[in-house]
Amino acid sequence: MKKREKLPSGKKVFVGPSKIHGYGIIAKTNIKKGEVVFIVKGKKVKWHVKNLKTSLHGPDWVGYGKDEWIDPSGFSEYLNHSSNPNCGIKGKVTVRAMRNIKKGDEITVDYSTIEGDKIWYMKDNNGNGNRKLIRGIQFLPLKTYKKYLPYIPYYFQKVYNEYHKLKIKNV
Repeated sequence: MKKREKLPSGKKVFVGPSKIHGYGIIAKTNIKKGEVVFIVKGKKVKWHVKNLKTSLHGPDWVGYGKDEWIDPSGFSEYLNHSSNPNCGIKGKVTVRAMRNIKKGDEITVDYSTIEGDKIWYMKDNNGNGNRKLIRGIQFLPLKTYKKYLPYIPYYFQKVYNEYHKLKIKNV
């Protein structure tokens, strides 16, 4: 964790100890499906992946376009992965609840939905899903992809649909 005087806190969420990894974003109140939880903020970064080493650069970055990332700040900096997430990103940067979230639950997204690189991977160490290896959007099972829609950024919907030659309308 970066040294801070105070961890972020807002009307709906705050940053606190995580059962998944270090610190995470915790629901301060009950949040209904479809509600905006927070907006991803941070410095925009252009980064082109050439190999595995460059693929693993910026481990906390949130993808939003081809070679376009946000180096997160505020709440976004503490967003943890789950293979059974309760949130997703709609549009480019709006984190919304994919289902009802109870006060005290940790806010999570599936990192596969914000990564389009075919080389990138991470181990799923939190044991809440059936995937042992988390990879880019292209490798999500179709059933999971459809379950997450419309909570996948537009760019990554396009990447998935083109990779699988699907005609699913971006939502």
